Amino acid sequence: MRLFLSLLLFALPLCCSVIADELPSEQQAVMPAKHRAIFERYCFDCHDSASKEGQLDLESLSLEISRDIPTAEWWSKVLAALNAGEMPPTDAEQITDEEKAALLHDLSIEMVKARNILSDSGGEIALRRLNRREYQNTLAALLGFRPDVSNLPADDSTGGFDTAGASLFFSADQFEQYRATATTALITALSDRKKPSSQIHRVEPEDTHSKEYFDRQEQLLDTIKRADAFLAQETSPPQDFGFRDVAHAEKQAQRSRVHLKQMQDYTRRPQAKEGAFLLRDKGHSRPSIRTPKVSTAGGRYLLRIRAGAYDDSPQRQRYVEYAIGNPKDYQVLGQVKISGTVSKPNVVEIPIDLEPGRSGAFQILWRDYKEQASRYVTHRIEAQKNGIGQLPVVWVDWVEVEGPFFDEWPNTAKMDLIAPRRSHEDNATYARRLIQSFATRAFRDQTPADEYVDKLVQRYLQKRKSGKGHVASIIDAYALILSSPSFLYMLEHGEPTALAADPTGASSDDNGPQTSSLDSNLSRLTDRELAVRLAYFLWSAPPDAELYSAADEGTLSRDDVLRAQTDRLLNDPRSDEFISSFTHQWLDMVRLDMFDFDARFHPEFDQAVRRSARQEVYSTIRHVLDQRLPLGTLLKTDFVMVNDVLADFYGINGPTDLPVQGSHFRKVTLPPTSPRGGLLGTAAIHVMGADGTRSVPAIRGAWVLKHLLHDPPPPPPANIPQLSRLSGKPRSGRELQTLHQEAPQCAQCHRKIDPIGFGLENFTAAGLWRDAETVSINPASAKKFQLPKSKSFDIDSSGTLHHGESFGNYFELRDAIAAHEDAFARGFAEYLIAYALGRPYQISDHRLASDVTRQASQKGNRIDAFVHALVQSETFQTKWAERPRVGP
Repeated sequence: MRLFLSLLLFALPLCCSVIADELPSEQQAVMPAKHRAIFERYCFDCHDSASKEGQLDLESLSLEISRDIPTAEWWSKVLAALNAGEMPPTDAEQITDEEKAALLHDLSIEMVKARNILSDSGGEIALRRLNRREYQNTLAALLGFRPDVSNLPADDSTGGFDTAGASLFFSADQFEQYRATATTALITALSDRKKPSSQIHRVEPEDTHSKEYFDRQEQLLDTIKRADAFLAQETSPPQDFGFRDVAHAEKQAQRSRVHLKQMQDYTRRPQAKEGAFLLRDKGHSRPSIRTPKVSTAGGRYLLRIRAGAYDDSPQRQRYVEYAIGNPKDYQVLGQVKISGTVSKPNVVEIPIDLEPGRSGAFQILWRDYKEQASRYVTHRIEAQKNGIGQLPVVWVDWVEVEGPFFDEWPNTAKMDLIAPRRSHEDNATYARRLIQSFATRAFRDQTPADEYVDKLVQRYLQKRKSGKGHVASIIDAYALILSSPSFLYMLEHGEPTALAADPTGASSDDNGPQTSSLDSNLSRLTDRELAVRLAYFLWSAPPDAELYSAADEGTLSRDDVLRAQTDRLLNDPRSDEFISSFTHQWLDMVRLDMFDFDARFHPEFDQAVRRSARQEVYSTIRHVLDQRLPLGTLLKTDFVMVNDVLADFYGINGPTDLPVQGSHFRKVTLPPTSPRGGLLGTAAIHVMGADGTRSVPAIRGAWVLKHLLHDPPPPPPANIPQLSRLSGKPRSGRELQTLHQEAPQCAQCHRKIDPIGFGLENFTAAGLWRDAETVSINPASAKKFQLPKSKSFDIDSSGTLHHGESFGNYFELRDAIAAHEDAFARGFAEYLIAYALGRPYQISDHRLASDVTRQASQKGNRIDAFVHALVQSETFQTKWAERPRVGP
């Protein structure tokens, strides 16, 4: 039974809860009695109380699906059999499409309800460990820098939030991974290095980067000369000329002549001898201009680039990206637009902060596609136009790096890690003081047990006795602290609460049973535990000194103090962690990175746009929070938050119609006719609703229902009919999607989902506006059916929402969705509860969600009002006590 419940939890996603306002029907998941007639007519011959084929007795099976797990399990089998077309069998009378569609629709919805009811813990918050983000941020608070934690397993693949305790597993293997990660970070933090002196290094790329093109040109000319000489004679063997045979010589000569065109185009430009052009080589590699390797001590650097672009070059190509690492393994840190020209270059200066431990050199690259296939495609497309390939755009005169600079050396965190030895201290006393101090801070100001410290001190002394030095021995002890349960887990003990007047501790309202915070199983968090929960909610990091101070004074749990501290945490830049991590998971933005985009159809979309599209969503929510705007602003607004990359991509100018300059995000007011503004106007949302080539209306429609209208469709059946059989004939996205409605197991949901997706069809897969959809035809199909290479279809974006509102185009659809701000707010509240409490939203949270939504509404539906209402709630400030053990 537990196995079935676990499977049910994964099969029916967390956020497929039905609108909570439908309670009290939410207390039970019941199959409508009207469908019994279908079972009597089509199923009872084999599955009544007398026959029980497959041990299934539909005659006696309770219609209350949520009665218990065995009942739900039987209904799950029925649903699977109906979806698969296995019931009724092919030799029996078949259910009509209309009957089957209605039955599947109701059964799918009730199965979602059953999942919620049967998995409800009654508000219990599972003991959970720090997720990878929190672990990194907590190490940063202790060590003074953000260490690399990429070797730790990711925690965001469970379908819910990465704060959900039930999904944050821990094993012996993970213990070793955490210990190894902590050890590496501690070695970096405590390495005994001298303070690096600040230096200036200038790179003249004509001596390195351009030289490669001149050398390559000579190599190609030599290959052609040797091949021609060999092919012009018949006596000498091919090996004398460096070839295997005639075919090899002919192939090498042909390739060399093709590539020589690009090399000669490069070398004939006079600037190639004075600097370097950033350009793809043969459409494959992505050459970079490299600085000398930087110090692993971290620090601040100033990267200067003197560069210009050709006047007639496209705006999107006038960018350089800067990265850290080596040519084959680097991390892009950002991009900058080159405003100077080749004839009049200018200098751009980029401040870069590097964490200790980062190794490699700064890499200067032309903005380009990450995928080699896309680079090759664009090179071939350009070659067809000019016979050469991609032509130079950005020219770099020189690159200069200055640094590192430090605000302090050594940093305060390092001094806290190894305080100076006092004159009277022996090794044991000194180690005890260091270990106890570090463990107390690591355990979020909880004093470690004496026995625990004793064992670590003994281990430290054994290391010293075996010949290890003091730093290596203390690192070993600290690494064990940073991989221990008291550090990895959010331990909350709480204080017993008073009992309510009702000895059961239960309260109720018209919306169903609720669990009071005065339940006998609940305990109130101490002020210190409340400080920790609040900090990890809004910062994904431990409390700072001010928050601990309020907790130590015993005032944090006072409403006014808690409100003031919540405001302070939200206004602190560290709350960007809340914005990005919550938003990324709330809006399922993992889909933004799922597909590589085909450069043949979407040449404007590259990694710079993808990065900027993600940040646009975060920046928009940050702006709405900071400016105390209503949550509904995210549904429709008259501004966008963009940087220069997105402004170029969208075709948007800044104030006074000037180009947007700079990689930082800023507010730009939109004209009334713009389709941008709000989540539906962002490229990110439409990229997530595409497959890298074409838009997918069903995915977009389902996303809107789930995230904006708080009415998610049930999960799709496992046997969705494939439409690949229809690939021979070009069809519009609307026509292709409508074909899904032919199958009864798909029809009910798609009639609800698809109209919304059709209303968004004016956006390409990459999120650009279009009036017509151009569908490319497979060359083989085009030849077979005598079709053109592509066909265009006018966009029909009209439709009707399942609520009944009709819309004629995207703008009317956006208005219709924006009118449902209450549903959007309710969904937001439920997601916020799940993220903050570290467990899925449950039916027993209905009252809490109603209270949060109501209080936020009274404050103008501001994001901070939702946060305050949740933080001030008894649910946020209490925890479940340990349940009594049964047996010995």
